[in-house]
Amino acid sequence: MRRPISQLAPHPTTLATAVLALAVLAATALLAAPAALAQDAAADGAQIGQAPLFVERVDVNVVNVEVFVTDDAGRRVTGLERDDFEILQDGKPVEISNFFAVARPSRLDLAIERGRDDGGAVLTPESDLPAEQQLNLLVYVDHFNLHPQNRKRALDELRGFLEDRMFQGDRVMLVGYDGQLDVVQPFTRDWNEVRNGLDRLGRMKALRPRDDAQRRQVLSTIRLAHEEDDAQMALSFVRSYVQEQQVELRRSTAALGKTVRAMAGLPGRRAVLYVSDGLPQRPGEELYEYMRELFGTNSIRGLSPSDFIDTSIEALTQDETALFDQITRTANSQQVTFYTVDARGGTGDTSFGADVDGTLTEGGGRLALDSLHTLNLQEPLIEMAEATGGAAILNTFELEDAFYRTGADFDNFYSLGFQSPAAGDGEYHEVKVRVKRPGLKVRHRNGFVDKSPQQQVADRTLSSLIFEMESNPLGVQVDFGEPERKARREYHMPILVRIPFRDVTLLPNGEMEEGRIRIFLAVKDAEGGVSDMHEYTYPLQVPRDQVELARSKEIGYAATLKVSPGTPRVAIGVWDELSGTESFIHKSVQIEKQRRR
Repeated sequence: MRRPISQLAPHPTTLATAVLALAVLAATALLAAPAALAQDAAADGAQIGQAPLFVERVDVNVVNVEVFVTDDAGRRVTGLERDDFEILQDGKPVEISNFFAVARPSRLDLAIERGRDDGGAVLTPESDLPAEQQLNLLVYVDHFNLHPQNRKRALDELRGFLEDRMFQGDRVMLVGYDGQLDVVQPFTRDWNEVRNGLDRLGRMKALRPRDDAQRRQVLSTIRLAHEEDDAQMALSFVRSYVQEQQVELRRSTAALGKTVRAMAGLPGRRAVLYVSDGLPQRPGEELYEYMRELFGTNSIRGLSPSDFIDTSIEALTQDETALFDQITRTANSQQVTFYTVDARGGTGDTSFGADVDGTLTEGGGRLALDSLHTLNLQEPLIEMAEATGGAAILNTFELEDAFYRTGADFDNFYSLGFQSPAAGDGEYHEVKVRVKRPGLKVRHRNGFVDKSPQQQVADRTLSSLIFEMESNPLGVQVDFGEPERKARREYHMPILVRIPFRDVTLLPNGEMEEGRIRIFLAVKDAEGGVSDMHEYTYPLQVPRDQVELARSKEIGYAATLKVSPGTPRVAIGVWDELSGTESFIHKSVQIEKQRRR
């Protein structure tokens, strides 16, 4: 059984523990080292004010939508201007406030232009994109839903494609899923690291053959049941198989959704290249159809003699579209674009052997059942790509060409920015982009979540934890106390977050100067599980005549983490709300197993 992920439990005196190190508060005794600092400053008299801060920060939330434009022949259209586009949010026009057009030559195009035919390994880009337009490309290899030979073909073709992306200045990350998420290579611009990561991905176990074996076993059972005229036995085996498939599908989509959520705080553009042999939208649909063709629609009785089960209708009730809708909604919320790859190639796989034909008298035989199976696996890939403005690579062995066309998206696009009228309401909003010139087609994501500033900081804290990125202009530090065992798999570990006061923004309010900071905490356990994000907000008040003294001190925040044994990693995000300055740090701590006293 999987152990529970780490949790956060704020100290009982949460507001009181968010203190200036100028004041004596009992919570700082959780950690021996900072306690003396607090005691030395006991008489200084600085304090925390609990009244609402008199200044409210005004943030302008600009939503960016990447738009890809083609003509009727599918050729990329460049040279369009701001006035050529129209944006609607929830059906109402909004003004385009930011416009950025990208039309970069690819590495191959530059090589041809310069008279080279070897890909131009020593070429350098003509220019770099601004930071907000640089691409974060996460390659997600779903070993759990892949055949080994299909994975090998896809990884082989990915090498040249990713080397081209490194040349273009993109950051690339490699993730594998085999029942557990594995960050094989964090985001990097180093091609050697990516190449080595691809080698590691190729050595992991691909698990789709296991599903093939289970499906063949169910097919044999259905044929045996047909020979014995026992439809109930066949239905029982199909239902058992479908239930197991649903469990695995939910695990797979949950892992993919977690990865997408973690990308929310990354600066720049975000895309996922998802590689698998497909995911079933209706698990077992082709098996239900096989049963219907063998037994008919009036042969399988339900609870009463007059109650018949139509397997085609039952297959529809197993539809898992909602899982994929949630993934696309999450991706659009985090402004992540999906590019999905069916690694099976041009013919897909064969679920039904030639012996199936001898048992069928109608419906197109095994080829029709195979087609149904293929469509079932590809529908989620199409939906995830189309809903997020990306593209699906299906039914082709020419993956190199398909990847090249995908790269054209990354190098030729329009970025349209607008100020959302919803003003950070945290809700999902539909978006539609139109091109005013006739005969042109547009592709883009179909919605977004208008996040508040604190939601965006929370996102960036989570990204810093998952992708191990730090930015610390506020000089935040964290100290760990001694963990205390509470249960067999549960320890309580005190922490103290320390924030130098010197860079915190204060504004005058009568005899006081006031500021406000927010602290975000999350924990990732040794198995990759991530806790909920916890946010703590409080105002600061310092008498004006003591501000200079306060500048030499620290703000301290104490909390208690509930963790499991191992090496959990703690992420801390600190947001100075007045200045907008953000810091993100993360730190690992070793939790040794202890005997219970």
